[in-house]
Amino acid sequence: MSSGAAVELEGDFTALLAAGSGGQPAEGTFDTLGGWERLAQDAAELADSPVLPPLVHLVTQEAANSGGRTDRYPEAMLRVSAAVTSSRSPAILIDGLDTLLNSGPVLNEVGAALAKALERTVQEFLDSPEPDSRAALRAASALEARTRLALCGIGSPYALLALLERFDAPLPKPLGIAVVRAVGVAVDHWPHAASLTSVVRLVAGIDPSTGAPRPAADPEDVASDAAWVLAGIELVSALRAADLPHMLRKLEDSARYLQVAWDTYEREDASVLLTVVEVLCALLDESSPRPDVEALSISQLEPGALADLAERVRRINVTSMGLNHWYGDPKRAALLAWTRLADDLGRLREEFKRSSFYKAEVVVDDLLQIYLGSRSTAVVSHEEDIDGLLRLVQPVIESGFARTAGLLSNLEDHTHALAQEVATAAGDREREVTEKLAAAQAVLQAAKTQALAGAGPGKDGSGTAPASLPQPLSELVASGSAAAAELAEKLSPETLAELAKAISDATIGRHSLNLIEEGVYRTIQTHLEASPDYQGEPKLAVDDILRLIIQFVSSRTNAQSDLYPYLFDPKAVEDHIHKDLLDFLKASSHSAITEYENQHVGGGRIDLRLKFSGFSICIEMKFDSMKQPLSDKQAYLKQAVTYQTTDIRIGFLVSLRHKAFDLTGAPPHLSALIDHTVFDVPGDSIPRHIVTVGVPGSRTKPSDMK
Repeated sequence: MSSGAAVELEGDFTALLAAGSGGQPAEGTFDTLGGWERLAQDAAELADSPVLPPLVHLVTQEAANSGGRTDRYPEAMLRVSAAVTSSRSPAILIDGLDTLLNSGPVLNEVGAALAKALERTVQEFLDSPEPDSRAALRAASALEARTRLALCGIGSPYALLALLERFDAPLPKPLGIAVVRAVGVAVDHWPHAASLTSVVRLVAGIDPSTGAPRPAADPEDVASDAAWVLAGIELVSALRAADLPHMLRKLEDSARYLQVAWDTYEREDASVLLTVVEVLCALLDESSPRPDVEALSISQLEPGALADLAERVRRINVTSMGLNHWYGDPKRAALLAWTRLADDLGRLREEFKRSSFYKAEVVVDDLLQIYLGSRSTAVVSHEEDIDGLLRLVQPVIESGFARTAGLLSNLEDHTHALAQEVATAAGDREREVTEKLAAAQAVLQAAKTQALAGAGPGKDGSGTAPASLPQPLSELVASGSAAAAELAEKLSPETLAELAKAISDATIGRHSLNLIEEGVYRTIQTHLEASPDYQGEPKLAVDDILRLIIQFVSSRTNAQSDLYPYLFDPKAVEDHIHKDLLDFLKASSHSAITEYENQHVGGGRIDLRLKFSGFSICIEMKFDSMKQPLSDKQAYLKQAVTYQTTDIRIGFLVSLRHKAFDLTGAPPHLSALIDHTVFDVPGDSIPRHIVTVGVPGSRTKPSDMK
């Protein structure tokens, strides 16, 4: 705000607000302020003024009165709109946009110009070499508003799609979520927008980014929304399919994303929808021109399963009551559709016995209603009737407490295991474990107290914020709290770090794969299918170890130097990663079957072996300072396949790699760290399979990168 006239306008409106009852403008305030003529002249200069939000509210009220408009009305509305979109304050922008988008008369007048201005705000972020968090929040608000405008026919939808296509890397949380949701909305309404699936995968970090990294970008921040949106894209593609085989393929793809959304991010809506999709997949898979009654003899349609589905729907419905506006009537309509579908499926079993003819559209129609009732964001209307706005709301399922609860459970389990070990240990080992138990009990007590009380960060008695506890303990005892200060004073950094590592490993080992990890997992599985040993019990075991290895690499690549210093140490050797992976596997359910440096295997000593009933899986450990791919390291591969001589022909080669990657930059994408190769042994007609795993070593802290 620069002009004297604008300063005067701000002062006059502030005085009028102060004179109003309860801070609301009194009757006649608009005319007293100077009406449309004054706003046309000075309103554009109020971009960052705190009076802009109440002024926009006043303007939208007056815009509904068509009889009170003057010749300056169009210009005044453009000026007010420009003030909102040019504000550098995210709070003012969000408040102003929400008010403008809820006014049909305003959008009829300035909708097209508003759409263009919002596009420029998003483009400004994209073109900025180092945008800050405020710029990301402004861009997120602008993108959501631009999407809402496109949905009601304001602005070119192709311009929106082109804008979305420019996002090619992970983003700060608010903007990343806005992009993912905008893509979901776009695919809902425009079938040709399905190509934007790649944008979701790039922003969520599933595919390696093709653009420059953005500050404060964490793909995990958008993973829950990305899983839901990708499931929705596949689901709407299934509903649009021209034939049942195509529908089945798309439904199966949707089910995979829904499984991730439920297993990893605890989305109850994904759990319910997954059950529905699985039912339809089973029915379609069993369909034939003349299906028989047995087509409905699937576990998902057993009375107990249907009762469980109905109970989960009821639970969502109850917990949604009294929540904020994100859960509106459309969400409840979706819940009713889920309930009705459960009833329909139960009746279908009985009706099928009489008709011997199944129509897939019985389920598809209910599924469509669920899908439409669960869709994305608020939609605006630019009809003159301001009361006739159409609103679709987005369900928000937060999993923050679930994450805390899981960590707390793992800490409790670890504390219990230490208590059991103390009872049987002796001598020095008893003293060592007793000290570890006391530390775990202290952290557990503080974590429980904070979780129950909802305590937030604070300062200790000195008035300065104490150092944070290592992750993930800092998620249980908030950084800056008095409890964290007390623990940091009583317990040594080494004790806390060891406890943090134990809890971290237990948490990682029990957690489902996220979207990025799931993609790597599926790729390696596809390669392993060529092995005749990859079936039955060995397949299940290999898949389990593969899952743990992927989680190990993912966690170590993301970890800071205080938790795993050897990854940042150029002098680290094989023993460092060897013991780290051993501890990780010991923290999993495979503790009892994990053997360390077992002798007389293939004529040598295997680094790690997991011994199952009737077969084993061997892991060869290395460290190297070479740049060539592990698949080209013949000596390493020969050693790894030697341990398969009398066992299944599938194994793992894990190496700490000091020079294979850029030591001064970011580590490679997870998909580049885990690969698969086959190795031919002379005299054998069947090749050996090795999963190669490169863990980046000699890394540079992000803060030290130049």
